[in-house]
Amino acid sequence: MNNKLRGAVRSATFLSATALGAFAANVAAQETETPESSAPTSETIEEVVATGRQRSVATDVVQERIEQEVVADFLGIEQISRVGDSTVSAALRRLPGVTLVQGKFIYVRGLGERYSSTTLNGAYVPSPDLTRNVIPLDLFPTSILDSLAVSKGFSPDLPAAFGGGSVDIRTSGIPEAPFLQFEIGSGIHSDSSGSGLGYPGGHDFGADDGSREFSAQLAAQLARFQGNLSPANILEVLNQDGNPHTIAEANLINRQIATNLNRNVDISNQSISPDLKLSTSAGNTWYFGDGDAWGFGLLGLVDYGTETRNKDRSERGATAQTRDIVVSNTRRTVDQIDLTTALTTGVKWYEDHAIEALYLFLRNTEDEASIRISNNTNVQPGSGLQLRNLSTRFEQRELTVQQLRGEHTLGYDSLKLLEDYIDLAMVEDLRFSWYYSDSEANTSIPNESAITAQDVVDVATGEVLSTTIRPTSSAGDFRFTDLVDDVRSSGWELELPWQFGERTELSLAVGQDSYSKARRYLQTQLGLGTTTGGTEGVRTGTPSQVFSDTNILDPNNGYFLNLGGLGTESYLASERVDATFGKFDVTWDERWRVSGGARFEAYKQLSLPIDQYDFTANKVPLSPQQIADAVSSSDEYYPALAVTYMAQDFWAEDFQLRFNYSQTATRPDLREVADSVFIDPLTEIRLQGNPNLLPSELNNFDLRAEWFFMSGDSFSATLFYKDIDQPIETVEGAGSEDNVLLTFINAESAEVLGVELETYVSLGHLQDMLGDWTDAFFFSGNLTLADSEITIGQGSGFNATNNTRPLTQSSDYALNLQLGFDSFDAMHSASLAFNTFGERVFFAGRGGAPDAYEQPFNSVDFTYSWYPTDLLTIKLKAQNLLDEKAEIERGGIITRTQNVGTAVGLSAKLKF
Repeated sequence: MNNKLRGAVRSATFLSATALGAFAANVAAQETETPESSAPTSETIEEVVATGRQRSVATDVVQERIEQEVVADFLGIEQISRVGDSTVSAALRRLPGVTLVQGKFIYVRGLGERYSSTTLNGAYVPSPDLTRNVIPLDLFPTSILDSLAVSKGFSPDLPAAFGGGSVDIRTSGIPEAPFLQFEIGSGIHSDSSGSGLGYPGGHDFGADDGSREFSAQLAAQLARFQGNLSPANILEVLNQDGNPHTIAEANLINRQIATNLNRNVDISNQSISPDLKLSTSAGNTWYFGDGDAWGFGLLGLVDYGTETRNKDRSERGATAQTRDIVVSNTRRTVDQIDLTTALTTGVKWYEDHAIEALYLFLRNTEDEASIRISNNTNVQPGSGLQLRNLSTRFEQRELTVQQLRGEHTLGYDSLKLLEDYIDLAMVEDLRFSWYYSDSEANTSIPNESAITAQDVVDVATGEVLSTTIRPTSSAGDFRFTDLVDDVRSSGWELELPWQFGERTELSLAVGQDSYSKARRYLQTQLGLGTTTGGTEGVRTGTPSQVFSDTNILDPNNGYFLNLGGLGTESYLASERVDATFGKFDVTWDERWRVSGGARFEAYKQLSLPIDQYDFTANKVPLSPQQIADAVSSSDEYYPALAVTYMAQDFWAEDFQLRFNYSQTATRPDLREVADSVFIDPLTEIRLQGNPNLLPSELNNFDLRAEWFFMSGDSFSATLFYKDIDQPIETVEGAGSEDNVLLTFINAESAEVLGVELETYVSLGHLQDMLGDWTDAFFFSGNLTLADSEITIGQGSGFNATNNTRPLTQSSDYALNLQLGFDSFDAMHSASLAFNTFGERVFFAGRGGAPDAYEQPFNSVDFTYSWYPTDLLTIKLKAQNLLDEKAEIERGGIITRTQNVGTAVGLSAKLKF
């Protein structure tokens, strides 16, 4: 263990001892002030539930946490709604050891998103994100939730692809009583008031209106000329009719094909509308039969939201020689639309049997326009020239999920019904649960454009004197991208509990899971431009003017269209996991609990590059042996063991000490093993897959102590350690300072050691000193300290600048604090939340270039809720009150700065 790891342990021990000492004193005070005879009565508990204040809902999920056999954290929907989080990603960052990245992805225990997995009601679902296997959690509005569970300790019923944690999104089931709810909200943003950038092109509730689609005429011509639009090939095809043709005729056809592209991508200033949120939901359960034995329920929801953000960014070189030469400033405006529809229906018989069906449709659209002004070593500042890049990007992501799940128990009513036919006493409370899920993720990026130009500027004033599209064959770059992921998963679990006397309980369970994914990724890249001299006048103006039909069809201008890329940007891929598991759980004397078991997974993965415009019989440019070598497979057992010691009156009314050990794996995403280059839409950085990536193997250790007090206060301290073999890392590939390329490698080894501290405490304990008003406040917080170390090793083939360093995306600390308020009349509640994290490696440098570090981001959010009646809620929400910026640092130089801005929203919810 190195010195940094030892330092982390000492820090963790000191903080734990300090916190425990404070809590011990607090408990002693409670025992002195609150004799047993004055414990809360049933009437008091009923009053707390009726008001539904934050301190009540914050403890609603404590019982489930206590009952878990492994280290886990939970958030209930009431707790989420009181804080004001509108998406799953925003809600999860309130949990210990969880940080939010780009507003979409969560990092658990300082580990990157590849070390977390996401399930929906326990089922695998695909990610509509082009560049990541994990689901962007901002897609899920909290309005569809029942609760969130983050398992940090592995158990055999969870997927073995487990690193930092596994997130299960649990959607709302059929309601217990009829309700009807409406919500409307709006908001403003500090950086997005007034005007932003836009371009022609519309949408219908987020879906492209057809103006950006790949034209049928263009597709027909690509098929006619077998994917080769060069004049030489066009001439060869023309000559197949036996008649004489000329190269001039072929050039004309090439230019005519170019006119089928949508080149109306002029960027202009446009007004920005305030945010809008509309939501409605309704449901009921109807009971019938003797004693209302049967229940049939429906729950429906529609959620729609829009927001527009200016996301300006600045970048510079990473060395002292280039920091003032390689510079760029980008104006960006992103218009986002979210649409969610959900329908749940179910039937239940008493408490023993329930079957539910879920249909869920999520659509997220981001429409972006950007203007990038830059200089580099070829076009330096002060030269009177600057580069201008004009970009438009419309990305439409959709996720459709259809699930059927059931749970059946041989409980009291079932046994009573069957007692005349068979004696089932030995299998009382036998539970059988099952699920089937069919889901599809679609991502479409139609007519993504990038226009490269050059400005002539007045050196003295900086005024732009003229703008000319650059004389290159791909000055206008147009891309069409489509991804389809089809995922089917199913599983079941059979669990049988036994009671041995009054002191011992035993539960045995077996189950199976099956998961298969088929992916199709297609990309078409077209370049349009001219290299003919003397065309400066033609190339001056906006893109629609420069690339007008008249200019393109004029042979003197020399325009031509080419099919860009390497021909292997597209790929087909598949993945399959077949798993079986067995587990046991034994408790005796209400003091000791031991659970564990093993999971067996047969895993296969295949990714094949294809050339969709290769019209020969074989579109896969690989030999049979290369295809066979591209298959990655493993058959592995993944054991898990958990031991829990339980006690009462050990500094608290309830105490638990948990120990977990497990072996798991982290597998590369299909995109990461595809031998193609793609653009990360979040960072606009190029990434290239690595077909030689291998899964990582992890050994996980957790030790958690938890104290739960009668007053509702709680405290926990967790020590965790992970040993990772062949970790997958994001590193710098062959590129340049102003055109970075990232790729992925297997490093040699890595280890992570850390501690999590979490507390919830009512400030009413201070009322003797400060007065009764303190009873309206509570404090919750969590701190994670982690020290990670990775050794790249020589076998990776990567010329790392630092062979030993922290893991990519791993923070040395993450802190979440919340001060909450609940008025005594239950009409007002508020929360002030603070979230931050330590710097983390964004990507690793090579050949002496420094590593890039994402800098800490300090977020302060405020939420206030007013409940004037039992039916109406008014909510005010403010985010990023400190107006922090997201920054990337390399070698002591801030190389990238991204504006985030402050958002303020107001909403009203009416529930009948």
